[in-house]
Amino acid sequence: MRRIAVSVAVAVTASAAVLAGTSVAEAQPTMFDLLGGASTGSAGSAGDTTDDATTHSGDATYFHAGLGSCGGMSADTDYVVAISARIWTRALCGKQILASSGPRSVTVTIVDTCPGCAAGDLDLSPAAFKRLGNLSDGRIPVTWRFIG
Repeated sequence: MRRIAVSVAVAVTASAAVLAGTSVAEAQPTMFDLLGGASTGSAGSAGDTTDDATTHSGDATYFHAGLGSCGGMSADTDYVVAISARIWTRALCGKQILASSGPRSVTVTIVDTCPGCAAGDLDLSPAAFKRLGNLSDGRIPVTWRFIG
């Protein structure tokens, strides 16, 4: 029941924003705001890591983009990423990540969370994943760091 209420509230908020001439990305509240910060991510430490040069590692997968946890719509052709719910905070929305797999790399923007991802994993849009590997691979090793 809570999932239905949240979905309806997010849809109504997005519709109201569009009617008011505001982009969906600027619409408030987000799903996580409506759930009272029910993200399984940490509440503060991940937001502080965007300025460090720490290199993270994990696996990259891909997802079909749409309405993300940050409140905006994305397309499969955008270079966007969902990061692990274990490290996601609202402060990370719009930050960029440089992801690499072997000699290939891609810069992506954080727009969503990945509830099933380990802390170092990334869930990339199909366009971004194709810059690192083949969609048929499904899962590839990746290293990444925050760049902005």
